[in-house]
Amino acid sequence: MIYIDTLKDVMKITKGKKSLVVMSFVAQTLFSFAWLLPPIATAQIINILTEGGDIMQVWLWAGLYIVFFAAYYLPRMWDWSVYRDLAAYYHIHIQKKLMEHIINNDAIFEDVSKGKIIATCTDDVRWVVDAVDCTAAMFSKVLRLLAIFVVFAINNIWVAIAATLIDVIYFALMDKNSRKYAKYYNSSRKYEDRAADILNQEIANSKQIRAMDFMPELNKKYEHVGMRWVQEYKKRRNARARAFVTDPWIPNVGKIALYVFMGYLVLEGQMTIGILVLLVSYYEQMVSCTDEMRDTLVSISEYSVRIKRILKVLSFTQKSEVEFGELDNDYIAGLVEFQNVSFKDKGKWILRRVSFKAYPNEITAIVGPKGAGKTSLMNLIFRFSRVTSGQILVDNENIYNYSKRAYRTNVSGVFENPFVLEMTVRENLALVDKNQKHQIAACKRVGLHDFIMQLPYGYDTVVTNDVMGAGEKQLLAVARAVLSRAEVLLFDGVQSEGVQEIPGLAGILADLKQDHTIILVTHEDEIKNMADRIVKMERGKVVSCRKVSNKQEVVNKKASK
Repeated sequence: MIYIDTLKDVMKITKGKKSLVVMSFVAQTLFSFAWLLPPIATAQIINILTEGGDIMQVWLWAGLYIVFFAAYYLPRMWDWSVYRDLAAYYHIHIQKKLMEHIINNDAIFEDVSKGKIIATCTDDVRWVVDAVDCTAAMFSKVLRLLAIFVVFAINNIWVAIAATLIDVIYFALMDKNSRKYAKYYNSSRKYEDRAADILNQEIANSKQIRAMDFMPELNKKYEHVGMRWVQEYKKRRNARARAFVTDPWIPNVGKIALYVFMGYLVLEGQMTIGILVLLVSYYEQMVSCTDEMRDTLVSISEYSVRIKRILKVLSFTQKSEVEFGELDNDYIAGLVEFQNVSFKDKGKWILRRVSFKAYPNEITAIVGPKGAGKTSLMNLIFRFSRVTSGQILVDNENIYNYSKRAYRTNVSGVFENPFVLEMTVRENLALVDKNQKHQIAACKRVGLHDFIMQLPYGYDTVVTNDVMGAGEKQLLAVARAVLSRAEVLLFDGVQSEGVQEIPGLAGILADLKQDHTIILVTHEDEIKNMADRIVKMERGKVVSCRKVSNKQEVVNKKASK
């Protein structure tokens, strides 16, 4: 059934905290069974009053009411505590697992929309605990119904069969409607994801949309998606209406016939009034319990869809283009060499027979027009992809032979749009090194320390656009790269966005080259002119590699076309 399948799916997502899951089942079963106790006391009191029993026993059974209600509320409090702890664990653990998986499989965006991924990581995750809670509730209610059937059977087998038949028909219809509800809910979520995609694109390109007056056409697209959502929403509401309005007629009409039959048994002396009250109370509990199961089925139908969305994200695994080696050499001088490197992406050649060397204590500038393959070249050094042919060497060792740890600690860099989180300066630096002395030394070396000390809270200032411009954010990223203690530093267009805001960047790079190999993609004359080597690229090829010596350029090599 759907709730069993949903619980299995939850266990696929995370196997942790199984003890809490078991506790949830136990607690819900205990307080569900506790509801069966008060009718027993009521029946005993009526039997004593109608059959002339010991009146003192009435007070005994009345006192037991307090015990019975305690038997309900104590497990109920336990269940709330378990729910709280399980919710906290699931939310943090699953969200972390999703984010790590997405970062390691970023090709997922080609298969799953950003809107769906964002909704899954934020909204869907918080309902996982409710899926477990509903499954535990369903389990406890099934056991409770079985107990009620046993009580009916002990007192009158025909009453038991009639009551059970009515309830089975009712439950079957509920299960059918819950499956329809899940189907339409899943469809409506797809259109919600599409609407979220449109919104994300509008936010990312708001200036262009406003300038080009694209909103009228975008609104038409949004309205189309909205109408499709409305259609699925109506179907979902119709399935819910059948579950809550039409189906409940079955147990309510059935109980009329059942109560008449039990009244006849009382008149014939085959059943006492006390037993009649007990069975009526239990039948009402049976209907109430089944109604609660209906609510649970509707809810778990939604949760099942949400959990399957999480599983879809986690099950996506892109084909790994790069396999890390086992060479754990941490003593790297920093000689980088491209040997006839070619790279094809999606059937298109991006780089062809690229060859050049970048030496320690030098700045090697990669220049060329847009689309020349400069960024692809840098991505290969970062090992984001594997070369199609040829090889890239670091200290005469193929880069794919190095372990992940060794390569990460020896090759680092800064991108054109640096990754700077909206948290304190210190926390941004701590992503690489938590040592505060090292952080300050790195910031001093890149010329950022004095600026940081002028901020309201120094290194404890939260990085926002109000306190740091693009140039300072790039310098912060440079400081973070220095903190990594990597021998090879890569700069992909770091100066292109905020060069005017970073006075002395060329001097900073000149200082860093004293103990690093620096490779940078640049368009800026200031940086290009102070480079030791300039590699010019066009259409994925190296057309020249020039060494700069005493401001005189000597052509060392031209790549064959």
